[in-house]
Amino acid sequence: MSPFMFVAFSTIFGISGQLLLKNGMNGVSKASQGGTSMMRGIIFSPWVIGGLGIYGLGVLFWLMALSHFELSYIYPFASLSYIGIIVGSYLIFKEKLTVMRLVGVAVIIAGVLITSQS
Repeated sequence: MSPFMFVAFSTIFGISGQLLLKNGMNGVSKASQGGTSMMRGIIFSPWVIGGLGIYGLGVLFWLMALSHFELSYIYPFASLSYIGIIVGSYLIFKEKLTVMRLVGVAVIIAGVLITSQS
């Protein structure tokens, strides 16, 4: 497997895990009044548990990527997850996609492209 696939899988699993965590916490916050009932909701939420597991897989792929690349080279690729989160949040949770967020995404992409040339 190409070492770049480790970065890709890390990003995909990280984004997926975060979106599952958000979905789980949306359900927990609606069902609880805070405090111990919120903690109980977090511990027993299948969305939160699944999100943590998938996010954990992302961390494992990130560790594999770290074993193949210099940290200063691949770390900017981690910022690609911001793009996936913005798109996923827009599509799944109907969050706002403002012009400033789109400009931010463009800046992130430009930064990754610039650093990947070094």
